[in-house]
Amino acid sequence: MHSVLLGACPPMTFRTFSTASLASLFAFAVVATGCDPAGKQGQLGEGGSGGQAGSGQNDAGSGSGMGGDEIGFTDPGSGTGGAGFEACATASETATTLPLNMFIAIDRSGSMSDNNKWQNAKAAFVSFFQSPENTDPNAKISVALRFWPDGQCTENTCSIDACSQPQVALGPLADPNQVNSLVNLYNSKNPNGNTPMEAALGGAAKWGIENAQLGEGGTATVIVFVTDGEPNGCNENIDVIASYAENAYSTAQVPTFAVGLAGSNEGQMTKIAVAGNTTKPFLIGNGNAQADLTAALKEIQKATLACVFAMPEAQGSDPIDPKLVNISYTPTGASAQTILQVSDESGCDAAGGWGWYYDNPADPKVIQLCAPLCDSVQKDENGKIEIILGCETKPA
Repeated sequence: MHSVLLGACPPMTFRTFSTASLASLFAFAVVATGCDPAGKQGQLGEGGSGGQAGSGQNDAGSGSGMGGDEIGFTDPGSGTGGAGFEACATASETATTLPLNMFIAIDRSGSMSDNNKWQNAKAAFVSFFQSPENTDPNAKISVALRFWPDGQCTENTCSIDACSQPQVALGPLADPNQVNSLVNLYNSKNPNGNTPMEAALGGAAKWGIENAQLGEGGTATVIVFVTDGEPNGCNENIDVIASYAENAYSTAQVPTFAVGLAGSNEGQMTKIAVAGNTTKPFLIGNGNAQADLTAALKEIQKATLACVFAMPEAQGSDPIDPKLVNISYTPTGASAQTILQVSDESGCDAAGGWGWYYDNPADPKVIQLCAPLCDSVQKDENGKIEIILGCETKPA
């Protein structure tokens, strides 16, 4: 599990959350402020294997470290600060999960009846909706579902507005009624029609932009776009189609995950994924389609929130200064290293991909890791990302 720990140089606050998956990103929870009157600074203790925090907020590291979702701190001299930054936290508090909103747009064109694709996809999605991991109230994952072409979302109307209206409205998978609605809708559909990809992706992007809340309501929003074909109907220019995914991300930091079943065009799906800031598509063949699609859905749950964090909120009279934020990464079995800030996503290359940036430097709501660093963090199950407040930001 990736643990994201937030420390502070005096007199800022210390917060923490975990990023094990999209469904379990942890919101910033204020856990401590202030420092010892004598000027001593507490340091963040190293995480142990246990599930309990250190015993007592002023205990000199006698607890079992940090395990699970419990946050532990120690007093001066008994821990190790991330990448040399010291923290002055003196208490602990369990973090709360940050919800995930997912808009799923699924192709039901006639070709989905070939090679059992429709049934394989249905089995994978129904399993995803009903999985104990996602129906657990602590998961806090909500899903909205839209089939295309269907209703007024067709190659005849090319209506982006119609395609932006989910046929099952957004609701938590922890609610059995929501799961039943999703499963019942899937069971009521069969493959038919062409592939109006422009209207479908345009609608999904429109919904994503209108429902994005990351940094405001504390919710992450993603689009999952599934197809088994190439554009057939409406505007068929793949650059135009991909531009909707690009707009969703540039406007509202809503990523688009492109899932291509057998019959889709890899180059076209790659354009959509790159435009939607998810780098590459998930390509599912016929050989083991159900299991591969199930694995892809689980991977999508992990893919973003290990790399995107809500900007900490001001507490009381102490505002968060964006120029006093630092990021530290501790790979498994290695020492902490400071990740340098770049101006924006275009600056990632100059930093060798090992950087981070704000969505809006003037008024940041989101902290984003560069894609190469993001890939490393996602693969490092026991690595740690620390967001350290109160110390001058180190630029690339």
